[in-house]
Amino acid sequence: MRIRRGFTIVEAVIATAIVAGMCVTALTTVAFSVHFQGKAADRALGGFLAQAMIDEIVSQAYQDPNYATVTLGPDPGESPSLRANWNDVDDYNGWSESPLQNKDGSVIPNTAGWQRSVVVAWVQTSNPSQTSTTETGCKLITVTVTHNGFPVATRTALRTNAP
Repeated sequence: MRIRRGFTIVEAVIATAIVAGMCVTALTTVAFSVHFQGKAADRALGGFLAQAMIDEIVSQAYQDPNYATVTLGPDPGESPSLRANWNDVDDYNGWSESPLQNKDGSVIPNTAGWQRSVVVAWVQTSNPSQTSTTETGCKLITVTVTHNGFPVATRTALRTNAP
């Protein structure tokens, strides 16, 4: 009687199939990881871009010192497409930009496919989720950032006319 040593062809095929299955699983896991890391990076950059716009807006005066606020948006004499001369919060209402820009109009590098939009609304001071069609002394600012058409970040802030 002969003692056989080594693998049979069936054992080799089974081992190859097991290794191949483990490789597919590992590569799929790596692909998902890379995808979700990219999404996390988009959310982080989107959050930064939204917060930068919120910070710019809330640093402005509540209302234009030269005009009585009747409507939200740029005041007479202010360009609706260039925010360098905007001087109050409601000038930003309806603003949308792509490519992204600094306040002086210079393009922010490496932001192709990104868009920022701003909505400013009067809200009730006692209930900021309740919008108003008239001046209330409180404005809700909402900045939304999208990347390739998908929303990645939204930031909100309240600005009041209190000293």
